[in-house]
Amino acid sequence: MKILFLTDGLAPFVIGGMQQHSTMMVKYLAPLVDEITVMHCGYPNEAPASDSDVLGALGSPSNVNVIGLIFIDNSSFPGHYVRASKKYSLNLYKTISKDLAFFDVVYAQGFTGYSFLGKQKKLVSNLHGLEMFQRSFSLREKLEKLSLRKLASRILMKSSFVISLGGRLTDILITQGINPNRIIISPNGIEADNILSISSPYRNNIWTNSEKLHLIFIGRDEERKGLHILKGSLSKIQSSIHLTIVGKVGTIESSIHKIDNIGEVKSRRRLIDLIDKAHVLVLPSLSEGMPTVILEAMSRGKAIIATDVGAVSELVDNTNGILIPTNDTKALAEAINHLGDMDIKRVFHKSLSKVVIFTWEEIVNRFLENFNE
Repeated sequence: MKILFLTDGLAPFVIGGMQQHSTMMVKYLAPLVDEITVMHCGYPNEAPASDSDVLGALGSPSNVNVIGLIFIDNSSFPGHYVRASKKYSLNLYKTISKDLAFFDVVYAQGFTGYSFLGKQKKLVSNLHGLEMFQRSFSLREKLEKLSLRKLASRILMKSSFVISLGGRLTDILITQGINPNRIIISPNGIEADNILSISSPYRNNIWTNSEKLHLIFIGRDEERKGLHILKGSLSKIQSSIHLTIVGKVGTIESSIHKIDNIGEVKSRRRLIDLIDKAHVLVLPSLSEGMPTVILEAMSRGKAIIATDVGAVSELVDNTNGILIPTNDTKALAEAINHLGDMDIKRVFHKSLSKVVIFTWEEIVNRFLENFNE
């Protein structure tokens, strides 16, 4: 099988869940297929990473070709991202069109496959979290999602196959009129090397009432990540907590709680070290796909507090955490207050036992099996 893989960024050069997903998909598909050509970009208006750096991040496979382009977006007017995404997709198509017949399948992340619609009989599109079809909680968020919906709907309807990460996202696709026979269930994944052994000592995972509960939030400062929900819940939490905030966000302070504002972290090793020091991951997102950060926290035996959106319920239940409703500061505070009732040792084992079926080896093999079917 020869695959053309389209993405708007690769980790660690561009930070984001979809970019991390792209890197891992290519890395673990490469040993199982004949050839992959991956087309990518850097941050908007910036040069992409060099071919040698990309190949190094992928493990230096001999059957992967790399083509880097620039994602141009010089506008700030409403709808600029949609227009820039269409232009980027068109640039991808023009660059590879003369060789398009060479590929057995085109795998397109996000909106990258737009210009390939109707031009490749096996186009697989992955819109990840399908946030544009999820509930909105503000006028601004609603308008942003509406601006993306038309483009997303066209891609979903015209692609040969579409990816669902699972859970509520499959229901969204069916509601949008997608024939279930065109839906390939392919969840997000984690590298097996990051998963702690079930027999690992859990001295860093046990929380007792004699110490502060240590929570960690990892995300961007955008409304859908729910940082404002977490901030609003702080005054409602009964006991003093230790909160580590990772991401490019403004400084958060509290006279009651200990808060560490770490900033953006690009090193995966550093991120894992921060997760290891915490007891609980908190992710009060308004909309999500299947967050990589939850898989990473589960791979370290952590308890999870997260909103029941997207495919999160595929990962979290009452055995390894707490699912809460969206946009609810009171529910988040109550979940944190009630964490003392959970058996952290049991949660440690449950998170590890649940995450092992989400290794990238498993995900890629299942994707190829489902695609071939």
